[in-house]
Amino acid sequence: MRDAALSESANATAFHAANAAGTFSYHGGTWALRDLFVGDDWVIDRADGVETIKNERLKIKVAFSNVDLACNSFHVPKPRTKKGAGAERAIGADLFGGELPQYATRQSSEWRFYYLMIDHDGAAELTSPVVKGGTFIAATERIYLTSGASDDGIKISDDPTDVAVEFEPQIARK
Repeated sequence: MRDAALSESANATAFHAANAAGTFSYHGGTWALRDLFVGDDWVIDRADGVETIKNERLKIKVAFSNVDLACNSFHVPKPRTKKGAGAERAIGADLFGGELPQYATRQSSEWRFYYLMIDHDGAAELTSPVVKGGTFIAATERIYLTSGASDDGIKISDDPTDVAVEFEPQIARK
């Protein structure tokens, strides 16, 4: 999936508009997300003007976004393009309109909303962001998928029965 987004961005030339690489990547990433998942459980959704896939049974929606930096615990990914009011509505509005400080958002709907975020190096994460002012200001949940390096050892498997079999927890004294 990340390869589709990255290869599409490489198709931009000097004759294309300045934002062509990001636009091509967005279209390629959205297509790959839908191509991989739409079927029995997942369907295309365009509610609130946001291009997503959704699963009615799990009550989950997933959209694609190009970001500046993914998979970095010290940085909230910033979208390459401004997110509209539809994205804020899809994720859930603030109870008090942003007047009070919030430490963790509560989604106002029964749906959980995630973005598959991919940066220009191919790092990818699945994140439930807080959208305000057209950008991601925080994340309530982040799942790192790959650092983008070809030898990072993280593989995204299409096999739902795939499990980690060589897991050894590290135990250390305080």
